Amino acid sequence: MTFEYTENMMHDEDDASDASSDVTELEEYDFPDHFFERDGRLFHSHGSLPYPLPADGPEQARLNSVHKILRDTVESHYLGPVTEVLSDARTRQKRVLDLCTGTGRWPMDMARLFPRVKIYGLDIVPIATRRPLRHVQFEIHDITKRFRWNNGTMDFIHARNIGLAVTDYPELLREVARLLRPGGLFFSGEIGRSIDLANGSSFDLARQAPHARSFFQVVNRSLELRHLVPIADRIPSFIQQSHQFTVSTIQTFHIPVGDWHPNPVMRRVGKMYLAALKDFAESLKPMLREAGMTQHEIDTLVTGFIEDIEHVPGLVGVYHTAWARKL
Repeated sequence: MTFEYTENMMHDEDDASDASSDVTELEEYDFPDHFFERDGRLFHSHGSLPYPLPADGPEQARLNSVHKILRDTVESHYLGPVTEVLSDARTRQKRVLDLCTGTGRWPMDMARLFPRVKIYGLDIVPIATRRPLRHVQFEIHDITKRFRWNNGTMDFIHARNIGLAVTDYPELLREVARLLRPGGLFFSGEIGRSIDLANGSSFDLARQAPHARSFFQVVNRSLELRHLVPIADRIPSFIQQSHQFTVSTIQTFHIPVGDWHPNPVMRRVGKMYLAALKDFAESLKPMLREAGMTQHEIDTLVTGFIEDIEHVPGLVGVYHTAWARKL
């Protein structure tokens, strides 16, 4: 097995000079300890962490789908000067760190593009492949805690859709800045916790897709009980306020919901995103019950949401991206 705890007592030989703490292999019998079952779904067992979604098969399939959706929306696995940052260095191996790696699809795809680079993927549950490529390493770690590596050991830190795991993003950025070498790259990508119209105002949305709008309002109120506030469009300001990075390069992308888009590729993306949103709503049901909603209220909320996203053309999710380099 290649998942590793961050607190135990065995060095990875690649990290011996740069790690401030040790790692140990996770045995097969250890895996069940990281999960518990509730409402017929499997969740992480780290009770103090705010992450609200399951970690079972259906949710893993949704994460894999979102990975494909974002790759096709951006038309790449990365944005920014990644090729420059990860170009070969004679004296050392370049290193990449993927936060909240989930099923590990992004590290594995990047490893095929950059076979000389060491890539680490961190998550609180062991749901990535147990047979990674030789230069990919998955570890179990709570990203709200200090990372095990010494200062200036990473060349690129990738943080995609981590907003449901982090209650203090500025604090996380301080740790990211500590880990990055001067000139190292930080990338953030977050799908906003809302639905929008590709060509329309919030008034138009309230009129044309009131149930979808209400769904995200209720979900965001429930998430705020866990101190998980919407941050997708605020991350560039967090980066600027840290005084640790260059000015952010900001890009936003519209992800169509459904098959209304005229471009064939984006129409296919829209169909995938529609299915992913339905799965997202299903995965949120246990959290909504925990927040005090009745089953009837939840079913009414989700049914209305699905009705809107299936039948209102022009709906989009907004993918907010920002990258900056360490000063």
